[in-house]
Amino acid sequence: MNPKMIEHRGIVQRVEGGKAFVAMETAGCSSCGQGSSCGIGKMAAGRPATMLTLPVGEGVKAGDMVVIGLPESRLTLSALLGYLFPAFAMIFGAWLGSALDGSDGATALGAIGGFLGALTIARIAIGLVPGLMPAPQLIPISSQSSPFSKE
Repeated sequence: MNPKMIEHRGIVQRVEGGKAFVAMETAGCSSCGQGSSCGIGKMAAGRPATMLTLPVGEGVKAGDMVVIGLPESRLTLSALLGYLFPAFAMIFGAWLGSALDGSDGATALGAIGGFLGALTIARIAIGLVPGLMPAPQLIPISSQSSPFSKE
């Protein structure tokens, strides 16, 4: 069974040095079921198309219609690592600072230390665990171009 993917359509504008420059359709982002929780919709900021640069294999050329997909499970895991883990570490650090000294300054320093420690741990984990960061996949659909506004 294939993992559930978050997908957006796009058109390859050009291919250079193993990278594809893709105009990704974002005109419908305001009506999508993901709503304001989607990062692509936020990047679009009301523009009809957003340009992305992605690694590409053989056979993809300018004008090809593609689907850009992100595995939903990987996106959830990286969101937990990037948002929830630092928040909990900051709360734990604040509690630890308060328990050790009891002053407001120690509580603040503990919160800052917990937050920075969590960011450091997350950065190291991303470097050590292959595939932890979601990488978009470029999936060719056809050589036909689709009429949507380009950036």
